[in-house]
Amino acid sequence: MNTNKIVIIEDDAGVRFFLEEALKNEGYSVLSFIAYEDAAGAIDSETDLVIMDISLPGMDGLTATSEIKKSLNVPILIITAYGTKKNALDAIKRGATDFFVKPILLDELKVMVKRVVGTRKLKKEMELLREKELEQYTFHGVIGRSQQMRDIFRDVEKIAASDLTVLITGETGVGKEEVAKLIHTLSPRKGDFVVVNCASIPDSLLESELFGYEKGAFTGAYQQKKGKFEVAHNGTIVLDEIGEMTPYLQAKILRAVEKKEIEHLGSNKTNVVDVRVVSTTNRNLESSTKEGKFREDLFFRLSQIHIYVPPLRERKEDINALIEHVLLGHENESGRIVTIDEDAHGMLIQYSWPGNVRELISVIHRAVVMCDGDVITADDLPLYLKGGLQLAGQPYSDVTLDEAISELERNMITDALKKCQGSQAKAARLLGISERSMWYRVKKYEIDTSS
Repeated sequence: MNTNKIVIIEDDAGVRFFLEEALKNEGYSVLSFIAYEDAAGAIDSETDLVIMDISLPGMDGLTATSEIKKSLNVPILIITAYGTKKNALDAIKRGATDFFVKPILLDELKVMVKRVVGTRKLKKEMELLREKELEQYTFHGVIGRSQQMRDIFRDVEKIAASDLTVLITGETGVGKEEVAKLIHTLSPRKGDFVVVNCASIPDSLLESELFGYEKGAFTGAYQQKKGKFEVAHNGTIVLDEIGEMTPYLQAKILRAVEKKEIEHLGSNKTNVVDVRVVSTTNRNLESSTKEGKFREDLFFRLSQIHIYVPPLRERKEDINALIEHVLLGHENESGRIVTIDEDAHGMLIQYSWPGNVRELISVIHRAVVMCDGDVITADDLPLYLKGGLQLAGQPYSDVTLDEAISELERNMITDALKKCQGSQAKAARLLGISERSMWYRVKKYEIDTSS
């Protein structure tokens, strides 16, 4: 017995009866309604297909399609009269799967319903397989398929229960903060996990941010405020990019770590704090201590345990797992299952990822938005990925990753158009992308092709 659930919404009694009987004879479980308002309560995550007329009493099929797609990824087949075919195409833009034009042919109905329901079943099975495979490479929410990441997970398990300070090093974007969060998650500490970016906060404000202040301590201090060390009491504080901290604040941090006590700005009263200190940096702090830029005593105090997170280019095995993680997250959020074709996948594997995990995640999110269907192709990836090209300069410069990517794409397109005397078709072939992709990017970056 076929247990697939189909909801029919059709105000024409004859058409509704025809659809209901035809589908019941095929073994489907069918519920039928005259209006969307009546059917709304019956449409849920267990519904395998909605067949709905475009013209309904109350809410029309076009609006109802948008309403359903707000919360459910249920396939929708639209029924339309010949004269309202354009409305059916509008419904597809809003998320409908396909449409019928009246009069409905029985054989066509059976084939289309079987195809749509079968595709939904296949997608569900694919989703379960992806989740099951990804579980093997997920350690308390952190993705790691490579041996390097598995070694890190093992070390984290060993040290989490202790109160030893931890220094996590590695390039920008490798996931240092995620490892810090993992240490906190596996620890017995019940307090908050607090991250302070020492590079993004001006030195004049960082002291008050870390240690708090009393009312009237400085201009604008209208009331007492706790510092991050106090907020993290009984928890973990992460001093992100600790290598950027000035010698003056380094001395105050050393006291806080050694004595487990701090003082508010504008007060001589000592406040005791029980905090696990984890520090991160993309700098070589040992070199910084030799150069006199970082206190040696603080370095040793912060690095009782040292964890190095390798760049993504040295752990290529993690790329697939991270891609699947991002796509599965998108799928759970939107209900849309997206895959990657062989050419695009090869480009992602071969690229050296100077921006590491952060760059990869940004590229996949972008590709999901760019792709027209449910398969990411090479055309949907940034142009700089072709041929292993890399962004110029440091990946963690003053501009954002998306801004750097856009600038490089614009320059590549402009250069290609100049070489091809403004011909978008020739420039597209030169860059190895489709004409549609070229046209989109020319419009996006407002590139003048007249010259």
